Amino acid sequence: MLSHHDRTELEKIERSLELSDPDLATALRDGKRPKSRALRSTLLIFLDVVAVTLLVVGLVLPDPGVTLCGIIALTGTVWTHVARHRV
Repeated sequence: MLSHHDRTELEKIERSLELSDPDLATALRDGKRPKSRALRSTLLIFLDVVAVTLLVVGLVLPDPGVTLCGIIALTGTVWTHVARHRV
């Protein structure tokens, strides 16, 4: 159980958070993580480039392992794009 002092301090923090970042306060209250679209988009584009690079390098070199990794990575990125647009 929290003391009276601790509860008042938490209420001050909550009010300050609601004033400074209402979206974060709402996300925390609802139990949902705030979505960072810019970071997610950047990471997804980076993974696309890596997957295509692996596939091209695997096709140029006579190494079926690199080609297989490129195909798997490209399949994963396509699946991620499709899943992202369905949400």
